[in-house]
Amino acid sequence: MFNRTEYGLHHPGNTVPCCKFCNTRFKNNENMYCSWEEHLLKVCQNRNELDKFEIRKKVILDNFERFAYPKLNDKEKHAIRVIANSLYENIKTESDKSLSLYKQLDEAFVK
Repeated sequence: MFNRTEYGLHHPGNTVPCCKFCNTRFKNNENMYCSWEEHLLKVCQNRNELDKFEIRKKVILDNFERFAYPKLNDKEKHAIRVIANSLYENIKTESDKSLSLYKQLDEAFVK
């Protein structure tokens, strides 16, 4: 699995259990999702727990290290975007074909 918006991997070092509020991503003024650090800051601000931001950030960074989360440069991130977009389009095309086939079979045998 990968995050299709930012093309980030759902890697053990990048996933944590959390409540729905904390897992609902904030968007910035350009309607783009905030980075995880910006998101964490907003969560802490909204909960009046700004004093816990640095501690929570360190826990997340330590988790990245613990699970050897890959550190990708911009070219590597772009390559993942290209591959992910291609995979998404291929899956979408095959899904649309399957749905069309199902509808045809439904019309032929059910109706």
